Amino acid sequence: MSDAKPAAQLPEPGRFWIRYVPRSWEPPERPFLNLAAGRLGEWGRNPKARPSDLFALANTPLDDVLYFPPVLPRRAAARDEVARTRLMAGTPVLVQLLPGDETTVPAVTGAAFVHDLLPAVLDRDLGRLRRLPAGASAVFPLLPGVTDDPALWELACRDLASAGVRCVQALAPSLEPGDRRRLAERMGGDEAFEAVFHREAPAERDFARLAHRHGLEPFLPRPLPRTPVLGAGNRRIAGVLALTAEVWLRLGRPIETGQALYKDARWIDRSSYDLEALVREGNLGVLPFDPLSREIVAECVHSEDIGHSEHLERLLTEYLAPDGSGADEPWRTTHDQSNQSDRSDRSDPSDQLIPET
Repeated sequence: MSDAKPAAQLPEPGRFWIRYVPRSWEPPERPFLNLAAGRLGEWGRNPKARPSDLFALANTPLDDVLYFPPVLPRRAAARDEVARTRLMAGTPVLVQLLPGDETTVPAVTGAAFVHDLLPAVLDRDLGRLRRLPAGASAVFPLLPGVTDDPALWELACRDLASAGVRCVQALAPSLEPGDRRRLAERMGGDEAFEAVFHREAPAERDFARLAHRHGLEPFLPRPLPRTPVLGAGNRRIAGVLALTAEVWLRLGRPIETGQALYKDARWIDRSSYDLEALVREGNLGVLPFDPLSREIVAECVHSEDIGHSEHLERLLTEYLAPDGSGADEPWRTTHDQSNQSDRSDRSDPSDQLIPET
């Protein structure tokens, strides 16, 4: 049972709010994105997971988003059974689906479904995008020399919007040399090889701005825990702070403030204090928050639309403005490197499993 304990990482909007990741899983044969790691998945490789590992996850109580990567068709029923079990016990889950995949996990509070568009765009089969369910969320891969053509983005976003998709989050995965070889071999030709190996991936912000023109949201909303797991209110507020930090840093604003926002978001995630009660009682000032964090927390509590922040809305408006700079990736390299001292591969060793209730 202990072998099935998932790995823990810091939940961030750029990593789809994932906190818990299975340590082993039988990968699908088709290409996919590893949303937790921000890399290409290991598709078509030798399986590492045993069937019992899938079921053991059902007995592991968790209080934040548990990631279910794509699986082979014969494993779909086992994945769905585990996801349903954890969801009904209060754990928020993220189920990643490839084009044509189906799931029996109910679309209730705490469940997020992200449709991975990588196989469809690699095959240039955009008809699959038009068949996504209305209200769906998707991830669009930004790969140098493969999916970096704005004309392709335009066609894809047009089809996704016509299908009624709500959110399309771009992901420019980090690529190892082996990943680049796989992509170059799949695309074929010297020109593709040169582009895949030597061209930089486009900025996620550039795609987000184009998608926004089609009415598509740029970030997946944070999945929140259900009863009996407590703390949904705090997680909602922490999510607003974390997204504010992410957009703030992508806009190239002072790193110190962005890191302070992230720090306060993580403090709230781990806190047992009722933030909403503290705000209403006028006691928020006793907490060790950055002044901007206090303002945003107060906005979230006092807003008629629970969890709404004017600060965040202004930053998103600037981020999605059509005439803004698109270079949001350099800050992320700095951001990742500056956090290596307190995390390894985004892992969070301080996370603890919650007891069953």
